[in-house]
Amino acid sequence: MKGAIRMKKILVTTDGSDNSERALNEVKKLGELMNAELTILTVLDPIAMLGYSYPELSERDTSILRNAGEYVLDEALKLMDDFKGEIKTKLKHGSPADEILKEAENGDYDIIIMGSRGIGIFSRGMLGSVSNKVLNHTKTNVFIVK
Repeated sequence: MKGAIRMKKILVTTDGSDNSERALNEVKKLGELMNAELTILTVLDPIAMLGYSYPELSERDTSILRNAGEYVLDEALKLMDDFKGEIKTKLKHGSPADEILKEAENGDYDIIIMGSRGIGIFSRGMLGSVSNKVLNHTKTNVFIVK
């Protein structure tokens, strides 16, 4: 089928939020329909979580971030428990948008699926900063779940 979008490799991002859970529920349906391989990615931002940048992380800080990321991925896998296909997980540290963009570029994904978020009572229809940056800077198709 000429011009059809193939979806054999899907990247879904999660941060443990309700919007991420909705994205995981959508990717579960779509992934099974397309018999796709899923990669669940969570990116932890040390500056947002700990107040300083990645090169300054101590062993304790690294452990805190790793544990938080593993928890988010474990919860995502629980939602995907009865998924029939292959699922991989990835945990990265850094700027979420930048790390998602790098993963999308290097991973040869057919689509990125992610949740959106409102950024205030007057802009409920707008995308969050991470989803907006990913949408506007990737060559990969993006499906944003509300």
